[in-house]
Amino acid sequence: MSTPTPPRAAPPDAPGRSARDYRGSPMWRWSGWRSLVIGVLFAVLGWLFVAGVRAYGSDDALAAARPADLIRILDSLEGENERLELEQRRLDAELAALESGTSAQTVAAARERLASLQILAGTTPVRGPGVRIVIRDPDGGIDAADMLDAVQELRDAGAESIEVSDRRVVVDTWFADAPEGKPAGVVVSGELRTSPYTILAIGDPATLATAMQIPGGVADSARTAGATFTVDQRDTVQIDSTVPLEVPEYAEPAQPR
Repeated sequence: MSTPTPPRAAPPDAPGRSARDYRGSPMWRWSGWRSLVIGVLFAVLGWLFVAGVRAYGSDDALAAARPADLIRILDSLEGENERLELEQRRLDAELAALESGTSAQTVAAARERLASLQILAGTTPVRGPGVRIVIRDPDGGIDAADMLDAVQELRDAGAESIEVSDRRVVVDTWFADAPEGKPAGVVVSGELRTSPYTILAIGDPATLATAMQIPGGVADSARTAGATFTVDQRDTVQIDSTVPLEVPEYAEPAQPR
């Protein structure tokens, strides 16, 4: 009859392990490739968890974007930021200039701007250097297209104000041939004008006169139609005709985009 072997006593420096002691679990003991595989699986699961949390907390489009797309977005934001900073500095400079200027200077600048707009709109008489053109058309060969060509040539040559037979030419001026039953002439914004036609234009006299005499231009066309065409350069040309300032019925100012 054998004597039962007594249980092995724990070493003095190793306290007895209880059910709650994690060091006694097989997961924490090295067991070759099994432990390595388990460690890799835990690492992968941890990485997926962190990536999922980050993706959930960020914008879906940015989270799904490629690195190259993110770089382009960053560059675009930096460029927009620089543009806004430049615009801010420009506005700050304008504000400082307005604050440093006197009220008299501000009023003078506003009046100068108003005068320029009145000249462009044709609501005020003007004078200055320019040319006086006279077209005599006894045979009625000049039509609306010829008159429009003359106005366009003057504008292209830098004319700032134009008058055709006492009618101020502005942005909405139009030309048409005389209706049947009426004397030969040209209709200017609804008013019939007949020969001789007098055109006044304010600008550099030499430039305007040269533009009118270009071979194959307005002067040649008028002479081909049987009319006479003369251009006089003058130090002072007075344009007294004006147009009323019309209030737009449909259009209204809009904020810039």
